[in-house]
Amino acid sequence: MQTSNKGSLEDFSILASYGSVGYHIQLRDWLKFGVSGNGLVHYGTGGVDKRDQTTGSGPIYEANLWNSRFMAGSAEFSLPEFYLDFKFDSHLIRLGRFVEDSPLINGEGWPFPNALKGLWYKYQSVEGFNAEAGFIDRISSRFTGEFDNVGNTIGTGGLGVGTNGSGSQYWNDTNSNFIVISKLGYRFSGGLDLSLWNYYTDNISNTVFTEAKFDLGTDKDWHISSQFIYQTKVGDGGNDSAILQYKQDESASSFGFMVKKDISKSALSVAFTRIGDGSRLLLPREWGKEPFYTFQRRTRVEGISDVTAVTVKWETSHDKENYKLNMFSSLGYHSLPDPADAAKNKYQVPSTAHLDGSIKYSPKNKLRGFSAELYVAGRFLAGETVSNPAYLINRADFFHSDLILSYIF
Repeated sequence: MQTSNKGSLEDFSILASYGSVGYHIQLRDWLKFGVSGNGLVHYGTGGVDKRDQTTGSGPIYEANLWNSRFMAGSAEFSLPEFYLDFKFDSHLIRLGRFVEDSPLINGEGWPFPNALKGLWYKYQSVEGFNAEAGFIDRISSRFTGEFDNVGNTIGTGGLGVGTNGSGSQYWNDTNSNFIVISKLGYRFSGGLDLSLWNYYTDNISNTVFTEAKFDLGTDKDWHISSQFIYQTKVGDGGNDSAILQYKQDESASSFGFMVKKDISKSALSVAFTRIGDGSRLLLPREWGKEPFYTFQRRTRVEGISDVTAVTVKWETSHDKENYKLNMFSSLGYHSLPDPADAAKNKYQVPSTAHLDGSIKYSPKNKLRGFSAELYVAGRFLAGETVSNPAYLINRADFFHSDLILSYIF
């Protein structure tokens, strides 16, 4: 992974290997055991430990792969999964350490998968109705691999600034002991899928996520989706000190929609996101990817208010006799508030256009299970002049690339 910034601003890079081994066994018809371990090895941290001489800034994207604030030596290990499943008809209860995907808290491939510790329940009927619920008292952030108190996981990424412009001070100063998650969903026979999620984060916030998806056309090749997020403050927002308080605004909201058309083995989509003015919608980076339809790799808009984003994405797949080729490209425009306005712009990112693409090759011969992916991205200023290099480095006018070699067996 490497990022090349414009002019004399520092460039960053890292080379690392990641591995995961899992074992899952059905002990009884109603009982299943699962365990998995992850390991991460780097081949030198000189490319991520250095700092830009002009701004004092370090890396953003490369530090997501190896976080020198919490990782030492040349290797790190984690045990993200260690659980029991109890299944009775349409009911599933999971107890222990596990990875679950939901809109606001979800697993990631590397370096560690944002694992959860607690209890998870799922109900899936033969038709229509489905429900989920979870009680989480520990999270293993992707940045550390260590299970910790819910509040202590916030700020481990060390990115962004507080509303007063000072650097992130939330780690170890955010008080929250648990998260209660619930979901109600219904899939109609006509192609309409509705879901309602609620995330109650002790002493920080309550976040409601609603989504509607609709498949249209004779071949169900048109897909229309919409979402709405509403977040309110709970307790003292994580800390009774205004300087250390993670959630300061009383409420925040966003909405978005996406239209997608399947075209043979390809798909073309257009997406829109709007985050309201005057308040930060906070979705901790340490808990997974953003749910916005305009999401692109290496972008993030949570924690920023007054956001308007539009994305066009094309993706295709070619399945040949000896190999499979997956490709995508997307172009996004993000209209953001002044990066100097810390209260509105958590990551101090200017308005930009983000262009990226990926090509992934997977052979089917003796190398079955191997894949090679090249991802490239460029981000450019859009509609404004920024003179402060601190708002440019790793944020605008840069080129980024990943080369990922993977083997799954």
